[in-house]
Amino acid sequence: MIRALVRLADHWGWPVASQTSLKVQLSRWENGANPGPTYQVLLCAVLRATPADLGFEPSARPAAPSPGEDVAALAGRVQALESLVVQLSAQLSAVVA
Repeated sequence: MIRALVRLADHWGWPVASQTSLKVQLSRWENGANPGPTYQVLLCAVLRATPADLGFEPSARPAAPSPGEDVAALAGRVQALESLVVQLSAQLSAVVA
């Protein structure tokens, strides 16, 4: 699992903890601690599971945009991130297959 997380993170260009630290973190996650958002995405991708499948709690409701923030711009950024997740998932499937 640790090697798979490291390889995927390297492939995506995401920084992650060392393998030794990941071993400790993995043990914590197995014993009820929730991983951070980066590791949740990596775990979902490696295990081909949804956050709900892995028991991750939904994050707190996002705060309302601060004054001056363009809601349409934020929606566009969210859509771009969702598209990126779809593309990365497809690439992961091709690498794993």
